[in-house]
Amino acid sequence: MKIRSLGVAVTLCTALCVPTFSVQAADLLIENVTLIDGTGTQPLAGASVLVKGDRIELVSPMPLKHEPGVEVVDGTGKFLMPGLIDSHIHIGANTITEQKMKEQHIDGVRALHSFLYLGITSVLDSGNVPDYIFGLREEEQTGKLISPRLFATGTNVNVAGGRGGGPIRPQGSPNSPIRLTGDWAADGALFDRYLKTRKPDVQKLQIDRHGVFDAPAPYMTVDQMSKVVRMANENGVRTMIHAASEEDFNESLEANVDQFAHMIRYAASDALLKRLATKKIPISTTTVVFAFIERLAYDPEFLNAPVWKNSVDPDVIAFQKNVERPGFIKNGMAPNFKATRHIILENSKKVHDLGGLLVAGTDRGWGQTLHMELELLHGAGIPLLDLTRIATLNAAIYLGKEKDLGSIQRGKYADLLLLNADPTQDAKNFAAIAAVYKSGQKIDFAKLDLPVNKRATKR
Repeated sequence: MKIRSLGVAVTLCTALCVPTFSVQAADLLIENVTLIDGTGTQPLAGASVLVKGDRIELVSPMPLKHEPGVEVVDGTGKFLMPGLIDSHIHIGANTITEQKMKEQHIDGVRALHSFLYLGITSVLDSGNVPDYIFGLREEEQTGKLISPRLFATGTNVNVAGGRGGGPIRPQGSPNSPIRLTGDWAADGALFDRYLKTRKPDVQKLQIDRHGVFDAPAPYMTVDQMSKVVRMANENGVRTMIHAASEEDFNESLEANVDQFAHMIRYAASDALLKRLATKKIPISTTTVVFAFIERLAYDPEFLNAPVWKNSVDPDVIAFQKNVERPGFIKNGMAPNFKATRHIILENSKKVHDLGGLLVAGTDRGWGQTLHMELELLHGAGIPLLDLTRIATLNAAIYLGKEKDLGSIQRGKYADLLLLNADPTQDAKNFAAIAAVYKSGQKIDFAKLDLPVNKRATKR
């Protein structure tokens, strides 16, 4: 007979018959595990997942009899979900310079290792020096470095003087931001060349008329955004936009932008929130960037927690405490973010309750912040089971990779997170990691360039 479970048709001879599958030594079978498949359906106890090569071959609600040679992982008492995805990061916290790209390569690798260590198997870098980030992407894609799947936007599209326009470099130089001048013949030619040569996975635009501290800044018109979106889409590239206010969001929607890099950070009308939810526009939540800066300013002791000391270089933590912290206090960013963070969470909860498409993202550069993000969203009232989809399948949709990533279904890449505790019962359980798999291969944590391994070596 045939039964349909978890979106996969599984053929069984009878309810009591256990089918035998031809396997090879490289095949992986995780059995008797509680499956959380990433689609938002209820967990399924006693499930089996068979991996052949780098893809999921079969998902079964019952044990599978197998021939000798398969690697069998006993999932008794454990929980299997898709690898987590962070839809908005910045390797190097967006501070990489052309002069320091080589010496900071190792810092980028360490940051990527921190994501894997914390169960994150795909990331989208949402704005960085193109030579730097696309160089790392090539190394990841060719297997030269241990890394999550690395997707990147590269440079951003903005107008001259617009908020977040990036460092000033000659227009058209290899690593310059694309700043629209009003002459689309020239701007469009520059952007088209960028798309065809750099091949960004997603293209980021920026519109923020109020700036971080409500200081007016130049911004793109709807017509300019529309032309950028159209050209990107014609090149097979999705677009995301940094927008902040209701006006920014409405104009972005008019321009047919594909998705948003952040949740609206001001009080929003019910009409806008309903419009976002109805259109199923993916929105990266990125609440933690506000919470991180707030906590760094007022309670930096959280950086002393074992997970931070294990996964982030001591020099980076010291830089956060001794340089970034006083800077955020002095420039007013910390109190500003403290005053507005709750608004973002409230807007996220409302969009979710209306049926919108939230996507987990952090706007940070370390793996631990995604776990902070999930705790913040749960604290705002979003159910944990929903968060398992927000951090997996929804994020794959954001990347435009939902056919290959984001859920445990036949044919998708075997990017898997095996947990010792149930993430649908406690947000902290997302970090109760037993094993991480990318393309069916278990990540050897001992090979990651992280402080936890350096301390172990010294012993």
